[in-house]
This record gives sequence, C-alpha cells and structure tokens, in this order.
Amino acid sequence: MKTMEKYQVRKILHSLDLERKRILKPLFWELGLTVGEGQPRILNTLIEQGTMTQRELAENCMLDVTTMSRTLDKLEHAGLLERKVNPKCRRSYLISLTSAGEKKAAQVRSIFEQLDQKIWNGIENEEMEQMYLTLEKIHRNLQED
Repeated sequence: MKTMEKYQVRKILHSLDLERKRILKPLFWELGLTVGEGQPRILNTLIEQGTMTQRELAENCMLDVTTMSRTLDKLEHAGLLERKVNPKCRRSYLISLTSAGEKKAAQVRSIFEQLDQKIWNGIENEEMEQMYLTLEKIHRNLQED
C-alpha cells in the first residue's frame, strides 16, 4: 500500500471521530450531559448492563479510574446515579442508575440508536461485518506495544 493510502486511512478515522462528536455533542448538551467526560457512555452502559462496580464500569466505558471518579461525582450530584458500598468488598462501590438516571439513560440510548441508523444508512450487512472485522484488526494493531 502506498504511503498516501495509509495516511488516508488515518485521516478518515480521525474525520469519522470528529463527525461523530459533531453530531452527538449538541444532542447530549441538550440533555445536560458532557461528551468529553464519558457521561453518556456511562449512563448507556449502566442501562444496558445494570449495576456494576466502579472498576467494571471504567473498563466497560474505556475510561481511566480518575476520570471515572470525577464523572461519577457529577452524575451522582445530578441525581442520575447512586453509589453503594459493595457488600463483597467494602473498599469498592456498586454503581446503579436512579429512576431519573434511567430516564436520562433511555434518552441517551435513543440518541446512540439514531447515530447507529445514520451510520448504517445504505450499507449492507456483509459490508458492515467486513468493516467491523477490519476495524477490530486496526484496534488490535494499535494496542500492540
């Protein structure tokens, strides 16, 4: 592959990320959520998977523990989630949505579903499956030391 073509892959991946943020940011802003801190991702993960520890949530959301802790503080202060001491390990917390958090998370899920529909527009299942496999390979390549 020519150097220019390799550059184009990196460029299109960056462009896709910028477009995703451009679409999502105002929608989440209307809900009172900030995108950069992972608030929508946290709410979506909790509504999909239910109560989990802070560490599990951080891993699922691909956020570092420090960012996760600050973001959870904000979401808890907003009344969207609650932290309870984990009965299996008193040094950790179980994170769950409040009823207000469930409503907000449902709105977040709807926004993500709208984005998914936009992404899938005009793309056949086979094309998407192949792209997904290719993106998984790229992800593994980037994770290699």
